Amino acid sequence: MKTKVFISGSISIKKLPNKVKESILKIIDKNLEILVGDANGIDSLIQDFCKEKQYFNVIVYTIEFLPRYKADEKFNIIKVNVSKDIKKDRQRQQEKDKQMTLDSNYSLVIWDGKSKGSYANIIRAIDNNQKAKVYLTEINDFLPQDKIKKEEIEYIYRKNNGYTATEVLNYLQNEIENIFKRTQDLNKFLLNKLIIIFQLNNIKIYLLLKNIEVK
Repeated sequence: MKTKVFISGSISIKKLPNKVKESILKIIDKNLEILVGDANGIDSLIQDFCKEKQYFNVIVYTIEFLPRYKADEKFNIIKVNVSKDIKKDRQRQQEKDKQMTLDSNYSLVIWDGKSKGSYANIIRAIDNNQKAKVYLTEINDFLPQDKIKKEEIEYIYRKNNGYTATEVLNYLQNEIENIFKRTQDLNKFLLNKLIIIFQLNNIKIYLLLKNIEVK
């Protein structure tokens, strides 16, 4: 059975770091199969590097009839079928990344610490109990293997991106509902504290009523 490596990375990265090139050369020396996407950025850089080294044990994954980028005709192609129910292009492209994770034995991610797609690829590899190697551009080095844990990757991502308003509201909602295990207890507390609850975009909003005289 062939060992397959899924290589991905942040679109913001315009040049392959030397340490990443060294890692890819080791992959080439072992004749491992490289799985890569068809986007600009890391995908095209990886393809170009393999072509430069005359290494053609490469499969380009795409959701299109033809890849958006394919550096050499000797590279193989796999087309990933995506449900028509998925409309947004970013989400459609994520289906391709999910398939590459499933088809590979381990992942190599070149990450700027900000990219949500690369973050998702790392987390997916961890969730699948798959070995992952992560080059983090902000330290110009690979993360130690003992740092490739969900909490560590989450910390890096949140440090650089923070939280969206929706994520904060979801977190607060979960925290409140964890405190009050029974819905009746929560409703009783809210009534006692003159808090009303309404729903906006499937998110529960809690509003404290102040200075209201109840007769």
